[in-house]
Amino acid sequence: MITVRIKIGDDGNVVDTTTYGLVYLDSDKRIGAPIKEYDVTTYPEEEGEHFIPKTVDAPFDYKVKFFIQADSLQNANAKIKAFNDMLFSQESGSDVKTFKQVEFYNDYKRHKIVGYPQPMAEATEFWQDRKNQINDVVVVEWTIRVTKPSLCDFNLTASSQSANSGTTQNSNDTGNN
Repeated sequence: MITVRIKIGDDGNVVDTTTYGLVYLDSDKRIGAPIKEYDVTTYPEEEGEHFIPKTVDAPFDYKVKFFIQADSLQNANAKIKAFNDMLFSQESGSDVKTFKQVEFYNDYKRHKIVGYPQPMAEATEFWQDRKNQINDVVVVEWTIRVTKPSLCDFNLTASSQSANSGTTQNSNDTGNN
């Protein structure tokens, strides 16, 4: 199994996503943050353009796909709700939710993504397998909004992987991601 880990908020620990019942399937194929468009000015009475060759990284959405196996659909929904509820804080008597910053570590692709989560609100697939005693499986997509790309690391080294958690990637693990 491919190891992916997450830290939710400032006071959270880095834990394997299976702690929350989320089994990693796939994620973005990106190898770095996108770049903002160059600043260009054009005038109708001049040929070409005035080009400023300076730019910075642009914000982006990072998508991760998980599956959740449960004894019943109600259990899968409860697992999703419990995970979503951990992603924000909410004062008593208020409808306002303040999302916590998350750190997502993909040890297979060697990515560390830092941003703000969108709650899982819709499953992309549901299926049942009564023959093998597995009742319901739900596939969900989770999005992390990266607002400050410089906090991400697209070259996560083995030493930083093991320093952030007690888990390590099994060298026998394979994946198509």
